[in-house]
Amino acid sequence: MANVLDLTESLLDRTKKLLDARGEISLRRIAVETGINEHWLRSFSAGRADNPGVQRLEKLHAFLVEYHAAQRFKQRQDEARTG
Repeated sequence: MANVLDLTESLLDRTKKLLDARGEISLRRIAVETGINEHWLRSFSAGRADNPGVQRLEKLHAFLVEYHAAQRFKQRQDEARTG
């Protein structure tokens, strides 16, 4: 996942990678949590979203960065308990 946060990539590319690597969280849940339309999320995920808009991308990117950080933290906690 190190390449997911490569700052030489555009916000669009980083956000798409984070969304592709989202794991078990559904697009519906992301829509509810962010207020971004689920249909748009599906289109964006499939590479069909026209002009995604910077505000929408920033909101989605911020959510996904926090989500991935929480997942990594949970994974480390689980490993520490079982390790």
